[in-house]
Amino acid sequence: MKLLRICCAAMLLCAFSIAHPHERSESTSHWTLDNGELHGIVTARTREVTRLTLPDDSYASLAQILAAHVQRSVAASIDETACVSRQSPTVLESEPGYVRIDVRLRCGAGNRLTLKLDTFFAVAPSHHHFLYVEAGQARREAILTAAMPVAQLDLHPSNGNDTHFGQFVRMGIEHIVTGADHLAFLLALLISARTLRQVLAIVTGFTLGHSLTLSLAVSGIVQADRTAVECLIGLTIALAAAQNLIRGGREGRIAGPLAIAITGTLLLIPAELRPGMPAALIIALAVVAGGTVWLGSARRTEFSIPARFTMAMGFGLVHGLGFASALQDLHLPRSLLAQTLLGFNIGVEVGQLLVVTAAAVAITTVARWAPGLRRQAEPSAAVASATLLAAGLAWFLTRAIA
Repeated sequence: MKLLRICCAAMLLCAFSIAHPHERSESTSHWTLDNGELHGIVTARTREVTRLTLPDDSYASLAQILAAHVQRSVAASIDETACVSRQSPTVLESEPGYVRIDVRLRCGAGNRLTLKLDTFFAVAPSHHHFLYVEAGQARREAILTAAMPVAQLDLHPSNGNDTHFGQFVRMGIEHIVTGADHLAFLLALLISARTLRQVLAIVTGFTLGHSLTLSLAVSGIVQADRTAVECLIGLTIALAAAQNLIRGGREGRIAGPLAIAITGTLLLIPAELRPGMPAALIIALAVVAGGTVWLGSARRTEFSIPARFTMAMGFGLVHGLGFASALQDLHLPRSLLAQTLLGFNIGVEVGQLLVVTAAAVAITTVARWAPGLRRQAEPSAAVASATLLAAGLAWFLTRAIA
């Protein structure tokens, strides 16, 4: 595992080179069909809506822009007979950082419902739309893409349930593999790993942490502010990367004050540009960041396995709340929660294993064909950690003022 850091660094640079500047692009919708009335709620992040433009409508709010986009991009039919709009899509109350649109259509009788959502695909070809639809005892969830923007539901299924466990597994994989922030955090932890035991401690800790908060959030036991969670995800990346840069006493003496100074500059942002981020919260985050790095510098250079496990699990608690957001927007019935959580968690673990396996393959390849690159492991790890530290702070800043 001596080359894991340099391989992670290479993977990191590749990931950032191909990632969209808005990170993972996704939206969700929940649909119900009852007595011919089709009701849908489409949810998207405000930063996703900034991708959209309307001719001669530069003055419109983001909510109005999304409502107009949904009206153009959503269509439904039953047995090829188009459903008709009962009213123009309307804006619903939503959490800060999100926009929710209410859609109501009138459909005729038939046996098969077809939903087509071309949401965001024209401006973001890699966009994923997570859809859940139910009609009586029939239900279906689907991941819509630019290549497959259509989902169908048999209104009279023989088994009474058209839910596919594999879709939730795929959703979990998508969240890890296409999520730049979650992937960056995982890489920040793996860069400093030297042995297989350390890798296993990191993966296991992260799994336990995110599984706990994901289950609590989707079950409704814990409710967290999404904007705060996304800000904290950026901070976890920065802290994990900062830990990699600590090497000795001299660095330790300046690490804490530097972290406090960097994070404390948030206080210079006018309050009206950072709603939901009061000064008290910013100061608390600055102290936590500085304290974490300062205490980390007091340890010996080699970060122990229990310490890696604890950091991965602790920060995994925050990421689990981030994973839960997409599932919560689907408004799944409680009868589906168990298989939803199991499938999604399996998908997340598969995604993690794909990342670790890719690193292991890279290690083997480099060790066999370019043994001279071993000397570059330390510099590459430092560059990658510095990049992740900057990216984490940038995500924290931009999400705080979004």
